[in-house]
Amino acid sequence: MPHSALSRRSVLTSAGFIAGAAALSACGNSGTTASKTPVKAKTGTLTIMSVQGEITPAEVAAFEKAHPGVKIKQINTDPTRLNAMLAAGNPPDVVRDAGTDVTPYIASRGIALNLDEYFAQSTVLKESDILPINNVWKWNGTAQGKGSRYGIAKDWSQDSMWWYNSDMWSAAGLKAPDPSQPITYDELADAAKKLTKTSGGKTSVYGLFTTTASMNRIGAMAATAGGRILSEDLGTADFTSPEAIAALTWLVDVAKAKTGYSLINPSPDWDGPEYVAGKQATSGQGYWFGGFLGSTAKAYQSKTVFAAAPMLGKKRVSPSFGAVGYWIPAKASNPGAAFQFIEWYCGGAGAHDRIAAGNGLPSLKSMLSLLPQTTAFDKAAFKVQSDELAYVDVLGNATPYAQTTALDTTIAKAFTAAVGSGTSVAKLADQLTKDVNAVLANGKKLAGK
Repeated sequence: MPHSALSRRSVLTSAGFIAGAAALSACGNSGTTASKTPVKAKTGTLTIMSVQGEITPAEVAAFEKAHPGVKIKQINTDPTRLNAMLAAGNPPDVVRDAGTDVTPYIASRGIALNLDEYFAQSTVLKESDILPINNVWKWNGTAQGKGSRYGIAKDWSQDSMWWYNSDMWSAAGLKAPDPSQPITYDELADAAKKLTKTSGGKTSVYGLFTTTASMNRIGAMAATAGGRILSEDLGTADFTSPEAIAALTWLVDVAKAKTGYSLINPSPDWDGPEYVAGKQATSGQGYWFGGFLGSTAKAYQSKTVFAAAPMLGKKRVSPSFGAVGYWIPAKASNPGAAFQFIEWYCGGAGAHDRIAAGNGLPSLKSMLSLLPQTTAFDKAAFKVQSDELAYVDVLGNATPYAQTTALDTTIAKAFTAAVGSGTSVAKLADQLTKDVNAVLANGKKLAGK
């Protein structure tokens, strides 16, 4: 991943297509049944829809060399184009997406190929070796995290984890937190106020990383207090619970305080460039950020500490907001070669260098040993990350009835309006519940529910 050229936060999000009524009516509503005999790879073109520049020319050449007769054609991630290709019955062979966000939708609609038999016969992606994070790519017809596999992560991080500049904490007279023990969100907000430097109405240093109200962010915060946003059947949302109110209150307060970038004070870039420019004292990124520092700002490693995910309540939960990887459309023209690519890029030779550089966690247990452990910085980050693996969970923030990107757009609109007008958190919660449920109700209607 060329992190210096791409915003990781932007590429962690899903392709975000929202299939039209015509496309939906052509698809089933209970998912596809796995073929008992996986389709063999065909020679010819393998079309991959992914973020431009992520799969490098060197990686393409290496895959093609290892798979004679298969030529990769890359097309850039484009929701409109993907939707049109799906509707026309001529989709890409491989699609890059965020498993946390899309699995219930693409599986329940029959858009994605059921990969159970492909995984069952794989000598690379063995069931016993696959890390639990990949449960977000499972769907059993009613719940995410169980049932058949529809994809796998290429690399991933626990995205509520964060990094801090220890020099800045010391200069502010703050005791640096124990990286292995979660601090509370309130403690983090209080520290951010002391870390933020403002003069003459201009802020030179933000104490807090970028915060954005979204299904994943709100849902993850609420989960640490034992709550959730979506109902058990994933058909309705409720932002008025005590846990959701607590999360919204925190997000509204830090946005108003302007101790970090937010929906009402957007960042000019993303946490990475701002952090290494000394404009942020913290960075709200997962494990992969250590690899970013190693390749772009190595001097910062000596004063950067990786820390456990904060907690709103008393339940330790540390999810992924993406588990970005690949799925194969049910009508792909070369599913056999598509799965060969997924094997190679997510668990084979194509994953080796990426994981060894620290650019994310692997999908396989057997590849955890590849993570950097040479320097003191590497060892410290590896220790914190290894301990955090025990707190991964599938939170159920995605639904079969709407793309997460559509729900996030709805949330952003209401959140921005509420903070700008001074609306109370209680009224914001009511508005979010009303607006998100309207999107879900429309999705149910399109799905014939």
